[in-house]
Amino acid sequence: MDNKTAKNPPTTQFFDQSPPAGQQNLPNGVISPLPTPTTQAGFMQTTPLSGYEDFMRSQDGSDNGHSPRFMMDWSQLQLPLGYEGMARPDMMMGPEITLDPSTMSMGPHGEPMLGMMPDLPNTMASLQTPNETPKFERHFSDLELGNSAPMFPAPTRHMSHTSIHSVRSIPTPVNDNSELPAIVAAQDGWSVFRCTPIIPSSQCPRTAKLNLERLEQSLRNTEGWSKWSPSWDESEFQSGEQLAVMNLYEATRDKLLAITQTFLHKALEIHQDNTSLIPGSASPAHSLSSNFVLLPPARVLEYFLRSYANSFERYYSLTSRGLLDANELIHCYNEKASSLLILMMIAQGAMAIPSIEGRWLAGGLTESCRISLFDLIEKNIIMSGDPIVLHSALLFTTLAAWSGDKWQMDIAMGQRGMYFAMLRHSGVLEPCQQTPTPIDRSNSDALWNDWIQHESRSRLIYSWVMVDQDLSLFHDTAPLFSVTEFGAAMPDADQLWHAKTGAEWSSIFEQVHEFSGGFSSIGSGARPLSLRDLFRHFLDDEIVAQGIELTPLHLRLLLHPLQSLVCQYIQLLSCFSDTVASRQRTRAVTAASTRVRLEEVQSLLQRWYDLADRYSKSNPTCPMMQANLVLFHLISLNAITNFPEIEKLARREGFDGTYQQLVWLYRKCISDTEEAIFHCGQVLRLIRSMPRGVRPPWWAAAIYRVSLILWTDSLTHNDSVSPPSGMYPVTGPSFAVDALSPDHPLIVRYLTKREGLPTLTKRDGSQMPIDHAFSVLSHCVDVLNDGVSTRFSDGIRSKLEKLARG
Repeated sequence: MDNKTAKNPPTTQFFDQSPPAGQQNLPNGVISPLPTPTTQAGFMQTTPLSGYEDFMRSQDGSDNGHSPRFMMDWSQLQLPLGYEGMARPDMMMGPEITLDPSTMSMGPHGEPMLGMMPDLPNTMASLQTPNETPKFERHFSDLELGNSAPMFPAPTRHMSHTSIHSVRSIPTPVNDNSELPAIVAAQDGWSVFRCTPIIPSSQCPRTAKLNLERLEQSLRNTEGWSKWSPSWDESEFQSGEQLAVMNLYEATRDKLLAITQTFLHKALEIHQDNTSLIPGSASPAHSLSSNFVLLPPARVLEYFLRSYANSFERYYSLTSRGLLDANELIHCYNEKASSLLILMMIAQGAMAIPSIEGRWLAGGLTESCRISLFDLIEKNIIMSGDPIVLHSALLFTTLAAWSGDKWQMDIAMGQRGMYFAMLRHSGVLEPCQQTPTPIDRSNSDALWNDWIQHESRSRLIYSWVMVDQDLSLFHDTAPLFSVTEFGAAMPDADQLWHAKTGAEWSSIFEQVHEFSGGFSSIGSGARPLSLRDLFRHFLDDEIVAQGIELTPLHLRLLLHPLQSLVCQYIQLLSCFSDTVASRQRTRAVTAASTRVRLEEVQSLLQRWYDLADRYSKSNPTCPMMQANLVLFHLISLNAITNFPEIEKLARREGFDGTYQQLVWLYRKCISDTEEAIFHCGQVLRLIRSMPRGVRPPWWAAAIYRVSLILWTDSLTHNDSVSPPSGMYPVTGPSFAVDALSPDHPLIVRYLTKREGLPTLTKRDGSQMPIDHAFSVLSHCVDVLNDGVSTRFSDGIRSKLEKLARG
């Protein structure tokens, strides 16, 4: 820090004193649209010129005039033709009653109840109905019982064609991307991605029952499903579909429907509360036996399976032969286990399609399958080692962890340890002891089928490794798996995995595992190294020297132990004291020696990048390799930043508001500014280069981390407090850090000589400086809006918008 600043620290406060307790916290049930910057009085006209001044601006504790309550004149409600007689005055709400969520009574578990609705049993007796039932289109959006408008308008959010049509045809005060209020209300209670004030989990509404009810409600709408079509753009499949989806047979759909009925009824029965029981009766008022639902048409289910194959399977390739055949799966294996797997595939595909219908389907199937999956294992513990069950558990964990539903996210993190233990106890992590089987080496089909069995086992194991890495990275925790556990062979080349015939597989196998001397490798049992052995060669820097061929998946798996090392040393560094007395104990473990170890890990990360760059120069770009590079930059950011401290700063915890303390906290949050900005820019560049529909499920979380790091850096740009030259003097030309590759001369100059002014690239191609906090967060929100809208990305967007508005 500059000496002048240190001697005369300014005493300007960042924030005003906290508002009175009565104004600080809204009631739990209040879900109201927050004011946009364009509606705040003078907000855009008085936008501060620096990040520090923006952060220093006091926060108005009152929202008067900015957040209008949702009100509706029920007398003006337009009803469909033939239903006008239902709008009787005695059934209308009184003028003194407004649709204010704060007046809603709360259920026994904190769930908002529509207490102002009329007593239907008492009014139905005198209800006059038309002689002929009017015919009108009934779409999914017509069924919505509760919505919350987004805080900022999102012009680029995409919904399905049916949803857009139905929303436009009926007057409604919500946007197309409406969401369950309970989901939105629980966003501030997330146990991760916490840049806004946190609410206790006890105050978050429960969502499991709502998800199941919406699932049941949507499945009953057969007419809506018959007209439904996805809103994806075929150009999003530009990189080519890896898997073809086999058409569903009617027998398959019927069997899947029967099992889905049992799953849904079991889940509804578990979540049925005692308040729904009729006095003097032992059965619920809403009889579960009458809850007969129908699955969407086979055409729609195939859409969801295709979406699953296009998104999830690109990063966790678990389906062989290049064909996803649900018919074979459900008829050739355990019915319940295979049905669970197919339903989780459908839910995963539905989550990746931006539509209300997809959200309802994904949320309800996730909850019902979670219960049945646990029940299946509990009743037959042998099934805990079944590959289909472990595959279903993998899909559930990833689906729930990135669902955007607070409770599903928490359950996924809680139960992942159980599934990891099941994987360990099944014994699949150890090297496979192949028993000699009499297989004719000239029979390529028999060799191919035997190879697929071993490859399926390997891909399932290491898909769990990737899930462990993803969850630990974004939750800032250590991975649960250790690299020393993985003695099983890693997956082989994708070309072999996607071969459609034995002859094709044999030809590719000869190329991938080429033996010297002209000997054939077919039937030799050649397999890749285990992750444990590969990491040993990596530490010894022998991969290139020994000619070990790596695939994108192998490079991805190498990041797991590197991430573990970074997490270990960063956690250790955060435990050291800053007092002088602790530094004088020379025999104790010092922060300096720990930093040296961390620098060694950073050199290993650079070695990994050299291997990845070597692969990229000789192979076409693929989504897996792009995701690998994003993870590399995020792990590198973890080595030079303290992200939990950044989130604490965003929540204004332990901060007195002075610029002097901000500088001290900044150095605690970011240890290398230029490196941090470089890695943030590369993450933005890589994610924007991915097709919208072909992104890993955690892509919005990567944008979140980048945005908060850039936001933290922008806070230090304060011309009114810093010396004229600025806290960090900048020389050299400006350059777009999120548009240039790492080997560009301007990037190299910036990292080596610390010269240049990094900027961000807007949608129109113009450059934007990164010295203003609001502009940085708004830009990152725009990047989120350019992607596919999901519950999770909407939650991340909401948090960044709240932070931008102070």
